[in-house]
Amino acid sequence: MRVFAQREIRTLDFVEILRATRRFFEASIDVRSASADGTSAELELSSPKHGFRGTFSLSTRAVTAQDLADARLAEERGRAGGMATLAARCPTIWQLSPIGEEDERAKLNLCAILAAVALGPALPDDCSTLYGVRSSMERLEKLLKQP
Repeated sequence: MRVFAQREIRTLDFVEILRATRRFFEASIDVRSASADGTSAELELSSPKHGFRGTFSLSTRAVTAQDLADARLAEERGRAGGMATLAARCPTIWQLSPIGEEDERAKLNLCAILAAVALGPALPDDCSTLYGVRSSMERLEKLLKQP
């Protein structure tokens, strides 16, 4: 999963990520480890209220031409009008990868948090669409309602 970030600085803003998590999302994040330069980390997200947990690797890098091409394709596939234009304004990618067993609920919750902080859209690995905070949370709500 890639999250486009409007931040020029290619370090992860752990203070903002943790603040947004506590303030707006029903979850908590534990920074299990982080690189000295702040460009990568291992995070554990949990939601005791909803009973899910996930561990992820998060790293930053510069946006490439391929990222932008993938965003345009995803916008068209998912009918996500305007999201590729938003992605094009973002110089940085926050690359999110699950560690161990993936929980889609935890991934969507973390994507919403990262999109809120990065001010850019999330791009799933299959390039099926682009989505922001609201769409991530709508997908999460739908999963939470399933038996």
